[in-house]
Amino acid sequence: MKRTTIVLALLVGLTVGCGSLKIRDPMKAFDEANRSYRQAISWSEYVVAATFLKNENEEKLAAQIEYLNNFRVTAYDLRAVNIVEDDARVRQVVKISYFKKDEMVVKSIADEQLWEYDPQLHTWRLLTGFPKLK
Repeated sequence: MKRTTIVLALLVGLTVGCGSLKIRDPMKAFDEANRSYRQAISWSEYVVAATFLKNENEEKLAAQIEYLNNFRVTAYDLRAVNIVEDDARVRQVVKISYFKKDEMVVKSIADEQLWEYDPQLHTWRLLTGFPKLK
């Protein structure tokens, strides 16, 4: 009886434990990455946003971040999303409103983004780089 109780308890624990383990869903991972990137750009945290870029040269990246530090983002609004290639790529358009710190004039751009999923790392990377603020 004691053995049966222990086996039953282990089976219940195993069932509950395995139920809480989740296989990474690429689209859920995209939502998380996209939300984090959006938040980093919205707060003008370009160093954090850079962690989502794919294969950027470090010197070029440092120069881009230094340039972008002259700007403040005031709004980041999703306009369109298109899932491409069976959850492996996502193309989206966002409207970014921003101002240059020394000009204080709000401008807006449409930033076309292409995201790609890396199945080995279970992460999404932005292929199109930082938004082109001027």
